[in-house]
Amino acid sequence: MGKTTHLGQNIRYIRILRGMKQATFAKEFGIAQQNVSKMENRKAISDEQLEKAAKILDTTAEAIKDFDQTTVINNNNFHHDQTNNIFPVKDLIAYFKDELLKKDEEIESLKAALEQKQPKQDEKPDSPTLKALRSQ
Repeated sequence: MGKTTHLGQNIRYIRILRGMKQATFAKEFGIAQQNVSKMENRKAISDEQLEKAAKILDTTAEAIKDFDQTTVINNNNFHHDQTNNIFPVKDLIAYFKDELLKKDEEIESLKAALEQKQPKQDEKPDSPTLKALRSQ
């Protein structure tokens, strides 16, 4: 027993993969957005509608008929995992090195500000300046 093709769902998946909204598809198809929703919920679609949808989605009617979302998802996950393990490590290292430099600069800036706020030798230990520094 063969797999039954749900053409409406295939159109929906291809439309989404293309980054096209229902409203855009409806405008190009010349129908209301609600009718696009109805079309995407139908298992069978006329050859004329299928050809028109294929043209809008920049594909062929055969590609819509043969579309298999499981293959696309598995293929996408396979490639996604591969690229995730190769490049981001270098990016993360560079990011954290940059963050460390920023923290070092901030520490130096705070040290300089603290030195400027240090009490002078002639100030009493409980002076308002010291109280203000302690309360920060």
